[in-house]
Order: sequence, then C-alpha cells, then structure tokens
Amino acid sequence: MRIRYVALCLTLLLFGAVGALAQGDLPAAADLDDGWNYLTVEGATCARGTPYTFAARPGDPEKLHIYFQGGGACWDNFTCRMASTFKSTTAVGELEEYQGVFDFANPENPLGDYSVAVITYCSADVHTGEATATYGEGSEAVEVTYNGVANTRAVLDWVYANYESPDQLVISGSSAGAYGAIYHAASILDHYSEAQAIVLGDAGLGVTPPDWEGLDVWNMSANLSEAAASETSSADSFNAGLYAHSAAAFPNATFAEYTSTADQVQIGFFGFMGGESEDWAPNALRHLDTLNAMDNYRSYLAWGDSHTILAYDLFYTMQVDGVRFRDWFADMVSGESVVSVACEDCETEEFHRP
Repeated sequence: MRIRYVALCLTLLLFGAVGALAQGDLPAAADLDDGWNYLTVEGATCARGTPYTFAARPGDPEKLHIYFQGGGACWDNFTCRMASTFKSTTAVGELEEYQGVFDFANPENPLGDYSVAVITYCSADVHTGEATATYGEGSEAVEVTYNGVANTRAVLDWVYANYESPDQLVISGSSAGAYGAIYHAASILDHYSEAQAIVLGDAGLGVTPPDWEGLDVWNMSANLSEAAASETSSADSFNAGLYAHSAAAFPNATFAEYTSTADQVQIGFFGFMGGESEDWAPNALRHLDTLNAMDNYRSYLAWGDSHTILAYDLFYTMQVDGVRFRDWFADMVSGESVVSVACEDCETEEFHRP
C-alpha cells in the first residue's frame, strides 16, 4: 500500500464553530477530588443527543496523559442501527473498571502518578466527525450526530486551561480512540511544544478498503486545512498519512502503534467496511513496515487475536520474543530509545511471569 503524506495543518482548524462550547461551571484541576471526576460539558452531546461527559483524574501537574477512549463506530444504515457497533453514551463510573495504565495502585504502572484527561467517546466517528446523518425513513429513522471534533475540542479547552506546560506528555487512544489520538496529535503537540512527548495508537491501524466512504460521512476533512483535505487520497492512506506527516513535523516526539497480528475487532470492522478478512493482515504489516522506516516511529506487533492493551492487565503480561510490552512502553515514556518489536511465531502465546 502506497502511503501518501498528508499535509496536515499543525493546528487543526478546530476553533470557530466547534471551539465555543461552554465550559460552564467545570471545576479547575486543582479542585478535583482524588480519583476519577466526571465532568459534563454544557452544549456537548453524544451521537444520539445525550449529554457529553468526560473524565479527569488529578496527579502530578508536570506529567499529563491525554487518552482517547474507544467504542466502535458507525457510518451507514447497517452499522448505525446496530447498537453493538458503537458506544452512544458516556457512562459515569466506567473508568473504575479499567486496568493496565489505569491501575493506579500497581507500582509497575509507568503512568501511575500522571494527571489524566480521558476524552470519552460516544460520537460514533472515531473522534474526527462534524456532521449529521439520518438512516432509515419515517418512524424507523435514526439520526446520528457526529460530534467527535467538538467534544474533543471542549475537553482540550479545559486541559489547556488547567495544565499550562507539562514536562512529560503521553497522548494515547485505544481502538476508535487510536484514530482520535493521531488525528488530534498535531494540534496537542503544537500546544505543548516543549514537552517530552509520545503518541501511542492502541489497536487502530486504519486498515480500510480504499473505497470506504466512512470518512466522508463523518465529514472528517472539515477540520483539516484545505491543503490537508485535498491531499488525503483515500480512506486506506488516511491514518498512515497522519502518522507519517506528524512524525516528520515533530521529530522530537515518539510515535508508536500496538496491534495483535490477528486482531478480531479490527478484522471484523474491516469486513463491515466491505473488505475481505484475509486482506487485513498483509495490509496491516505493510502499514507497519512503511512507517517503521521513520526515525521516530516504532511498532509492537503482538501474537494472537486480542484487541487493545492499555486498559487491560495484558499490558503487564504481554511479551514478544522476550520483550515485555510494559517495559517497552515505559522506556518510551521515560525518553529511552526502543526498537520495533514483531512476533515471529504469532500464534504461540508468550507471557511475562514475574
């Protein structure tokens, strides 16, 4: 797959109509309670019109983790009428169930003392949309509002107001959130230009059929610069193009992706998009191999068919050829150099055992 560089505007055009959601009476970070705080933004909504609530957890103000939550996606009558294909509300209390880098009691957690802002997900557009669509007719009609960009902007407005200049910055996202992380990474990195930063996409490689229309349905290009929108060739190059451009534009930041070699969720959505399941893996490998040629991009290709790692205990136990994912990630966070990791026997499980 030929990757075309996307001329992404470093500060995405997220102001104007999408930048004015009221912050209302949101508390300052210094006034948050210990643990998770769920903050509802006036005027922000989910795909089905319910209020939008994001989450924040206080920690060291010099260390900031901005996490884009996952939860599926929808783009046509079939996927948008299936409740199981996307998360349509933000649920207070759900983050208490997360593990991995959200297990703050685990002394091995490399982000255990970080301040955390979770850009929760309920917009069905992998955090990139600004559009409304109606599927079906009459009493059977379903309206979906793709508010991913506006909701993200609302959270980042609060983050920027409360964390002026952290020394260390982690931008990450899982599944649908992996797309949001790289889509918004350039504007966040531009804002925090002095921070030691990494961007990690967790199980969202963007392997899609070239004629898939989801990005157009979401109006994804509306919040890219005119040049970036005109140079985005097709859906199958969009995600890789963002990584390629952003890695080149921010050479002091580290960009990385994690995936299992037979990720059943990514393969399943590839099928919903019209692709053949057997085509996903070779395209995924081509995606990783192409980007691994860049000096500040790294990848971790794991065995098996599991989906995502950051919010699971697998974060601590996954190991490939003796390289534990937790250690690989922790080294990147601390600014150490790491190499890309890829399983050879990708069907045999290998776990770290203390």
